[in-house]
Amino acid sequence: MKGIKNNKTVGFIGAGNLGRHAIEKLADEYSLLVHDPFEDQRIIDLGVEYTDLNELAEKSETIFLTVKPNKVEEITNQLKNSLSNQLVISFIAGFKLESLKALLNGYENIIRAMPTLGISSGSSPIALFTELDFKENKVLDILNNLGRCLKIEEEQFDAFTSIFGAGPAFISHLSNTLSKIAKEHGFLNPEPWIRDILIGTSHIHESSDGENKFENIMDMVASKGGVTEAALNKINSEGIEKVWKEAINEAILKSKALGD
Repeated sequence: MKGIKNNKTVGFIGAGNLGRHAIEKLADEYSLLVHDPFEDQRIIDLGVEYTDLNELAEKSETIFLTVKPNKVEEITNQLKNSLSNQLVISFIAGFKLESLKALLNGYENIIRAMPTLGISSGSSPIALFTELDFKENKVLDILNNLGRCLKIEEEQFDAFTSIFGAGPAFISHLSNTLSKIAKEHGFLNPEPWIRDILIGTSHIHESSDGENKFENIMDMVASKGGVTEAALNKINSEGIEKVWKEAINEAILKSKALGD
């Protein structure tokens, strides 16, 4: 198999939210082909070519599967006879490596991975599971363009998907709540300020050699007897942490059901 550094043509089967964000990040460095029933002008504007699945498989050295789980059988049925030595990277939530191999007639040149939407800026945690030799095939080269890669056991994927993959939605849920409350108090357009808070908090976490953990920053902001402490005490007393644990455990069960 060719090393990723020589693989200048990358195909994406599926260009929804996740696929599009990966395409945006890789468009400047790779020649990209996309197969999707709906053409997105934002992708076309990046100079990316839409094509049929057979041509994509023929011309691509690396193929990303970024389709919904309910489309897997349909796509693999079309793809399985077009594979030779291409590297297939699956971003399909809940779909196990062995299941994908079986649908592709035993094809083994596959990586199972799970990122977040942060791949568009290269700032996503990306979980990986594969039976390929990472060092020999340099499989991380292309994925490192999209974020921070971490090899995990496959049984951890459901938890990773539910915690980290869904993380942007959870953080956005809190941000949206702050925005709604701010509007109730007369702030007409609070979202830019909340985005500044997210960026600024991220920079605090990156400073001081990792000493600023989440709980440390809460202590930094929450002065004794102050307004932040009052709010945090109310949040904790209402059992919000219990709600989050139950919600994420529910998501993990859903992820496991998708893979069964």
